[in-house]
Amino acid sequence: MIALMLALAGLLMADAVAADHRDVQPQLRVGFDGVYRTGSWTPLTLEFPTPASDLPQAVCVWVEDPDGQYVRSPPAPLEISGDGKPVARLSVRFGRPNARVLVEDVRQTDGGAAGLEGAAAVPHSLPAPVPATESVMLVLGDLPAAERASRLLAKDDGTRPRVVAINPRVNPAGAGGAATLGRTAQAFDGADSIVVCGRSIADFDPAVLQGVDAWVRLGGQLVFISGMSAADVDRGGTPAAGWLPGSVAKLVPLRRGNALETYARANRPLDKGAFTGLEVPLFKSPQEIDGNVEAFEGRGPADLPLVVRRAQGLGTIVWVGIDVDQAPFRDWSGSDSLLVEMLRGRRATQDAGRVGENDRGSLDLAGQLRQAIDQFPGVAPLPFEVIAGLGILYVACLYPLDWWLVSGRRRGSPTVGMRSSWLAWVTLPLLVAAASGLAWSAGQRFKGTAWQTSAASLVDLDVGSGLVRVASFAGIWSPENARLDLAVNPDQGHLPIAIGDPTAGQPAVGRVSWFAPCGRGIGGTDAPSPHPSLASTNYGYGGSAATLDGIPIAASSSRLFEAEITGQTATPAVESSLTREGQGTLRGEVTNRLPFPLEDCVLAHAGWLYEVGRLNAGQSFSPAAGRGPRSLAGALTRRTQNKDREINVRWNLTERDPLRILEIAGFHMAAGGSGYTSLEAGRLARFDLSPLLPLERAVLVGRGPAAIDWECRPQSLAGTVGSPQIPPMPGQSAIWRIVIPLVRPTAIAPASATSSITTLP
Repeated sequence: MIALMLALAGLLMADAVAADHRDVQPQLRVGFDGVYRTGSWTPLTLEFPTPASDLPQAVCVWVEDPDGQYVRSPPAPLEISGDGKPVARLSVRFGRPNARVLVEDVRQTDGGAAGLEGAAAVPHSLPAPVPATESVMLVLGDLPAAERASRLLAKDDGTRPRVVAINPRVNPAGAGGAATLGRTAQAFDGADSIVVCGRSIADFDPAVLQGVDAWVRLGGQLVFISGMSAADVDRGGTPAAGWLPGSVAKLVPLRRGNALETYARANRPLDKGAFTGLEVPLFKSPQEIDGNVEAFEGRGPADLPLVVRRAQGLGTIVWVGIDVDQAPFRDWSGSDSLLVEMLRGRRATQDAGRVGENDRGSLDLAGQLRQAIDQFPGVAPLPFEVIAGLGILYVACLYPLDWWLVSGRRRGSPTVGMRSSWLAWVTLPLLVAAASGLAWSAGQRFKGTAWQTSAASLVDLDVGSGLVRVASFAGIWSPENARLDLAVNPDQGHLPIAIGDPTAGQPAVGRVSWFAPCGRGIGGTDAPSPHPSLASTNYGYGGSAATLDGIPIAASSSRLFEAEITGQTATPAVESSLTREGQGTLRGEVTNRLPFPLEDCVLAHAGWLYEVGRLNAGQSFSPAAGRGPRSLAGALTRRTQNKDREINVRWNLTERDPLRILEIAGFHMAAGGSGYTSLEAGRLARFDLSPLLPLERAVLVGRGPAAIDWECRPQSLAGTVGSPQIPPMPGQSAIWRIVIPLVRPTAIAPASATSSITTLP
């Protein structure tokens, strides 16, 4: 009786402890107010109830990769939010559309990747993600024109950008979304474009604006709507002040809107009384605006700029000096086409020339790059002829060869007519063993017996800000069942990089993750079922996002990864005095300050390309000398001349050169977009530097060494002593792209170069 009472008390105590544990379970908020995309880095906020007396110091979450394996995130510390609640902020990638998350209390496990089974991780369900093939437009503020503009951006198949509006003033749900937006550039990876209303700047945490600013500098596209609110933004001291094209002197009345109506190609003009009391910002030095003034009021662009497009690091910012989110523009139909023009959507839809060929399953440029990386010397699928031949040979050996041997009907045999069935106990195992040996040797012939690696990298440097972005894609082929510990680090020997947030000065490291195709195909991020794997085991991150520990890999198979490192350089990669002449060509010179030569160099600006060749360390190139520029689009697409006409060479959908694919993806719009490749850029769209070329920027492109080190340590599951160390990616090369701000023509003397390349003493 006493034992029964003690057992009952124990059960009641355990139930009470479990109830207390359930009480401290967090509320999960994901993406942009619940909207997120598979395959993209996604902000995930865990909000715990108060009080926080029994909460852990950090939490981890587990999400699935495209193979259905759970990946453990790095531990995220708890912090106190503005409303006094403990929160943890993470960035994760969803490789499956099932939207399952397991939350782990780090006190319950030793932190190893294999700790999922014993970690008592609590499952949570989230809203279903949008497919990786869809585009997302994030709006910070209240802008009805965004939804209407998305209809104008619709493609021929009916798909259009998904608009996510977060406005704390109007939408209570949006207030929660504003509170849980990410604070880093990585957290906004799921947005293709961001529109910010200046009147809503004060409603967002400055850390959120800092994350948006970092996202723009790393290749994002931002539209900043700030008219009468520009003066408050300029004085506010937030990162949004850097989105203005200059310092605001005062507000002046806008008396007519012909320039805006023409720029927006509006089919309905504004009412004459719409400009009563309307004011726009006047900058202190409009002549010094860095960028292109696309719409202005007055006799020249410097009189009263209204729309300015300019570069910000590796990305672009379009500023418009009227509050489109306010009357009378709020309900004006021209606001829709105005936003489309600022997003350059009209040209993007015109580029889709080979519409009938754009839908090729899930293949895009990122998927084609994945196929190119997944190529290893001596490794190939077994040809159908070999498989069919082995099958026919095996059947022929079973019958009639085995029957002929066993039946005893061989010519001259002393056992003709006699049954010798006992011989089948010998011949059948021999035939099966021989067939198995042939199949094994054929597999060894085509699959290989050694570890192999493949990689390609893209290095981007912005001379104006010192920003560095290194993106690398790698594949690893395994001859045995094993686990991998993977880490990425910058190659300080070729390019000294100070790791950290290039805009906020906050400590940060590179990140590494799986590399998978989008779409619903086998292994895709939107596939209804996971990719079957012979090494289905969970794994996770180490101490940072730059290390993955315990990655399972099956024998005779490969795994692909992508990595990115951002930081700052202490010294500029080049010295430049390049400036633009009146006819659009370049003069001046650029000098290579890297400690190594760049091979196959070209210099791109606007729609022109200058052939440079090999540019050694310390050498200079002058575009004013030489044979002059050629068409950039013609060079990218490798057009050929046949007598008096050009022959367009179509993009090779079976291209397997990773650097060639990265070259096209890096200037996809300049090459003609999907009208040339018949493929969308996919995840590689963020590396397209085409929008920078008309914005007083030149890009020096060449091939050089990789600026990233891959470290891979295999651990054999078979207990093999001395498993081989995988060497660094052998022969890895990279495309280097250096963004050079042009000098204003009045700031330099005329060029006096006499040769195209000179060596400095």
